[in-house]
Amino acid sequence: MVRKEYLLSDLAAVAGAELRGDAAYRITALAPLETAGSGELAFYQDSRLRRQLEASKAGAVIITPQDAETYSGQCLLTDNPYAAFARVMQYLHPAAMPQPGLHHTAQVARDAQVDPGARIDAYVQIEAEAVIAAGVWLEAGTFIGAGTEVGRGSHLYPGVKIYAGCKLGADCILHAGAVIGADGFGFAEADGRFLKIPQVGRVLIGNGVEIGANSCIDRGALADTVIEDGVKIDNLVQIGHNVQIGAHTVVAGQTGIAGSARVGRHCRIGGQVGITGHIEIADGCVIAGQSAVTRSLRRSGVYSGVIPAQEVNRWRRVVARLDGLDALFRRMKRVEREVEQDLSTNGEPSDRE
Repeated sequence: MVRKEYLLSDLAAVAGAELRGDAAYRITALAPLETAGSGELAFYQDSRLRRQLEASKAGAVIITPQDAETYSGQCLLTDNPYAAFARVMQYLHPAAMPQPGLHHTAQVARDAQVDPGARIDAYVQIEAEAVIAAGVWLEAGTFIGAGTEVGRGSHLYPGVKIYAGCKLGADCILHAGAVIGADGFGFAEADGRFLKIPQVGRVLIGNGVEIGANSCIDRGALADTVIEDGVKIDNLVQIGHNVQIGAHTVVAGQTGIAGSARVGRHCRIGGQVGITGHIEIADGCVIAGQSAVTRSLRRSGVYSGVIPAQEVNRWRRVVARLDGLDALFRRMKRVEREVEQDLSTNGEPSDRE
């Protein structure tokens, strides 16, 4: 197959970058620094890869002006190489634009509203009073519950399930197996058993949201679970009932956010983070992977609760010492009380071993 060629000047315009090199130079693809050839474009922004940059055979590199000072090859100069890389990737690999249509195996309730410009694939089920806007693509096996709304241009991959009454904004992407609107984990203990609390809220999702494969967002108990515009959620994320996530926050895989937590805008939450319920996280917080957030974070900043991996015998010593901290703390408090008593009685501490 003949690969399409792109002028380097055109790619610079797409990236919003300044060109240093031959405007008529031709590029066929993007590639990693270490494998890129003369007809390919790479990007660089990690100083740990400097040796790879120097050894790279890439036809051109997306790079910052500062890093390019000591690089002699052709460049697309920008302060944000990763964003420029994303723009070029979108240009070279545009999203598929499916032809509208309704597969003959799809089941659509008579009073559901499906725009003629939507594509409904095999074995999709759309329940009563659901609304599917123009440009929506529902891939095979998707379920849309009663009264649910799916906004213009949204793409739901195979097997996505959206329960009744939820709302999905425009230009959203939901990957395979995502479940929106399942019951929140609400139970009341009585006489040694747990009574289910009906979950009657909804899930409201804004525009431009992306939700990864097999992630679950629970419906609210009374109020709604709310995911604001531009939020990006990785695979295997659990978001509990009544949670609110502010616009343009990103959440990495295997994170769990317990019920009624409020996460601010423009936050970055690493993988395997656990966030307890009924707390607030301020706008702009960065939380390192595997952190446990058990109290509100009221100021923007970088937070971490991780003890990095280390040699196993050292780790055991650290754990053993941590286990003894409580006893040491009580002992120190006792010594403090004795010193304070000596000072109040004699005006100076007594001699002690």
